[in-house]
Amino acid sequence: MLPRRTIQAAVAATGLLVAPVAWAADAPPKGVYSCYDVRMGFSATGGSNLVITPTPFAMFGLIDATTYSDWDGHHGHYAYESGRGIITMTDGSRQGWRYRKTADWAFTLIDNRTGKEIYTCPLETAKNPSHGPW
Repeated sequence: MLPRRTIQAAVAATGLLVAPVAWAADAPPKGVYSCYDVRMGFSATGGSNLVITPTPFAMFGLIDATTYSDWDGHHGHYAYESGRGIITMTDGSRQGWRYRKTADWAFTLIDNRTGKEIYTCPLETAKNPSHGPW
């Protein structure tokens, strides 16, 4: 196998694939991000438990570098700021919604009024982002 530097030099010399390779390194993984409300619950006996509630209205699927889908299968466009790890939905049913990257495989929905992160949205690779509902 060729050393990594040799491969990088060969790609740079051809001028091909440089932008897509750089973009792919920073881009969020394609797929469906299923969102959940995660809270601490308390019982009448004084105990506590973790309550995880699916929130389909906040779920989104990344189809390609600029297109997303929602739970109902509607499509729109998004922009990703790799430096800040922010996805902003630029049109469609989620226009203006923002999600912050919390891990390579997860985002959280940002409440635009308060700036707080309100739903956890891990990647579910088994789901097809082009065909909702999930």
